[in-house]
Amino acid sequence: MSVAARPPLFTTADRWRTGALVAAGAVTIALSWFFAAGRADAGDQLIFVSLSLVGALLGMAATAGLLRRGRRTVGARTALLLGTAPDTPAATLASTDLVAGPEAKWFHRSDCLLAEGRQWSPAPLAAHRAAGRKACPACQPGASQ
Repeated sequence: MSVAARPPLFTTADRWRTGALVAAGAVTIALSWFFAAGRADAGDQLIFVSLSLVGALLGMAATAGLLRRGRRTVGARTALLLGTAPDTPAATLASTDLVAGPEAKWFHRSDCLLAEGRQWSPAPLAAHRAAGRKACPACQPGASQ
């Protein structure tokens, strides 16, 4: 059984772009420090401090861009994996059959996703309440009964 290769989270171009921008920011900070170190007056150093802040912002912006790209890729993979939620038109009536497992703490509508694929027999609401079961918070059975 072969597993399909998934594309990398970040492309090589993304890595190079981020690396170049972070390096440019680091060089800007280093040069600003170098030129500010030779100035005795704080007023003369102000321009270099401002340039070093620009370098820091450049590095942070590059990292934030890479993070945004990664989040977008993860979101696309999640959507591909999970798909989209099915549309449930308001005209569609919910199932009125209530089901639960023999040792279950919750009872569900028979069309609840948590009860899907289980071969539980329907029972009336009174039987579920007598067994000490609570209504499923996801499908909210018994709300209309």
